[in-house]
Amino acid sequence: MSQELSVEATRLYRKIAKEWAIRDQAGQLLLRTAMQAFDEMGAARTVLETEGVYVHDRFKQTRLHPAAQREREARAHMLQALKSLNLDLSSLDEGPHAKT
Repeated sequence: MSQELSVEATRLYRKIAKEWAIRDQAGQLLLRTAMQAFDEMGAARTVLETEGVYVHDRFKQTRLHPAAQREREARAHMLQALKSLNLDLSSLDEGPHAKT
């Protein structure tokens, strides 16, 4: 089953793939996995912005919203997939990938 990426995730996928010359299938799969997690993180964030970070359970106890945990897990998955790509992030402040 193929999950469609959001416009923002697709744009980010293309930018990273181009900048880091990710052309092999394994790298593309890892990058796609990272972008799917990016979308999941955004979806969870949208829920939290609407419903708040905390909810009350049936006993009126304040609890962390389940979407907060989902956002955290999605962020971890995204970062792990990006880390698995073995990108040399130390070169971000020099060379062709430097931020200006």
